[in-house]
Amino acid sequence: MHRLRAAARLLPLAAAMAAGCATAIPYGAISMRVDSNVPDATVWVDDVLVGRVTDWAKDGRHIRSGFHRIEVRHAGYYSHFQEVELPEGAHTIVKAQLHPVVE
Repeated sequence: MHRLRAAARLLPLAAAMAAGCATAIPYGAISMRVDSNVPDATVWVDDVLVGRVTDWAKDGRHIRSGFHRIEVRHAGYYSHFQEVELPEGAHTIVKAQLHPVVE
């Protein structure tokens, strides 16, 4: 009976710790957010498609630390390129103002 009560008291603590871990940056990673005037543009990291701006806009995502070439593209717009070199645990925001292609 005492073990059951002890476990019941530890359950809220374990839940709080698990929730806190969900927001921590994974070891060897950086947190990156992408803001753009074209929300359905695609985001490329090191020439690999990783999603749309809307996927990366609110809370961001995690990528490994180090040097990366970020590209934001959309048909009918000039692409935005940005190179980032960030240490482990860092946070960056890529601000991609896309301009329409003039024909």
